[in-house]
Amino acid sequence: MTERVTLGWSDFAVANNSRSSGNTYSILSEKEIVDLVLDHWNEAVPGQSESNLDRKILVPIPPHGFFCPPRANLVVGMKLNSEVKTRQSGEDPYIENYVEEDEARRLNAFVEIPAKHIDVVCYSSEALLDNGGKRSTDCQWEIVCLLATTVGKEPMMPLAMARNYLEKPGGTFTDYTAREFAESIYYWSSQCGIRVKLGPSKQEVL
Repeated sequence: MTERVTLGWSDFAVANNSRSSGNTYSILSEKEIVDLVLDHWNEAVPGQSESNLDRKILVPIPPHGFFCPPRANLVVGMKLNSEVKTRQSGEDPYIENYVEEDEARRLNAFVEIPAKHIDVVCYSSEALLDNGGKRSTDCQWEIVCLLATTVGKEPMMPLAMARNYLEKPGGTFTDYTAREFAESIYYWSSQCGIRVKLGPSKQEVL
């Protein structure tokens, strides 16, 4: 890929990578992240189970200014919350368990983790329209999500893989192997702690 492509943010990514989302977030602006992705576009690799760079790609960018999904160490007596939610309108609901940031900090259980590796997931305009999807911009590509880790590349979460494989609302069909499913389940079952729901930040993010 040598030509400068056009790249924007999907509405989904804006909503699901804010500080309060419980997912990867950044103190950089949307434009700064787009510029970083375009600067590293030639380093893109195919997305999971993709064989080329035509539809779904991962673009690695420098991790400075990015944070992994916030976690809290489990503490006896911690007040947990459960919420039935969807990632976006029209998708099937699921249950998310979490602890409020104030509660995690009160118990000295809050863990904010600077990222050591960042992949930016980008979908082509064609891939965005799969399974009744939609585009948020007129760009050739859109950022779908940010993936921050401390260990390099992590497997996709099992629920996200199942949503794609079964072509559920919000998913784009991907033909995962049994091994990919098994690796995802094994990896995520060993991750300790619980999601933290962050409160408002004084710093503008995304």
